[in-house]
Amino acid sequence: MGEKILNHTILILLLIITGNHSVLATHNRAGEITYVQKSDLTITATLVVYTKTESIAADRDTITIYWGDGSFTNVKRANGRGEELANSVKKNIYISDHTYPGRGSYIISMIDPNRIADILNVDPPNSINVPFYIQSTITLFNTTFQGINHSPVLLKAPIDIACLGQVFIHNPSAYDGDGDSLSFKPVSPLMDFGTPVPNYLLPNQINPGLNNDLSLNPQTGTLIWNSPQRPG
Repeated sequence: MGEKILNHTILILLLIITGNHSVLATHNRAGEITYVQKSDLTITATLVVYTKTESIAADRDTITIYWGDGSFTNVKRANGRGEELANSVKKNIYISDHTYPGRGSYIISMIDPNRIADILNVDPPNSINVPFYIQSTITLFNTTFQGINHSPVLLKAPIDIACLGQVFIHNPSAYDGDGDSLSFKPVSPLMDFGTPVPNYLLPNQINPGLNNDLSLNPQTGTLIWNSPQRPG
């Protein structure tokens, strides 16, 4: 099936440490879209979004998934009111089937206002106003000759905590059920299809210096940041 490029925007490229903030209308921390091809033209997509637990006013019991073929579906949350995790994180799961009009490649996506506040490397100090957008590309195979296509799955959630002045290491523990090879590369986060967030910087570009180095292993997916210099 060839090599799959895992373009998952890991949260740590956006946000490492957040300060307290009183605004409750912002909420999106991280997310991912995975899929399983059920037949030649039908897939099951799973959207997982990690939000700020206290953002009650912005809580989404329904979210819109865009399928890349001109259609969309409003999908109810599958895990009740969401699963509350540590560090003010809520895990929200949305699952939906979709049948495409024909074989080909499609971009599955979601967009939702907004990101959490005080992200230093996303249009500071306006990250609170930047829409949250994620996408995943699917290629529909002929199941008779090429089998069923699964997206890569990240076994470690894209939520992590770093400490100032300490080496931070994150690996998403990516797994591909089809046995396809995976490669990793940093990408700029998007605020809509084909639209990067404004004024994005890599984390090591905040307070740059010899003690602020960031690397991503393209074969293993291990990200090493040595080391965070500022919260946010």
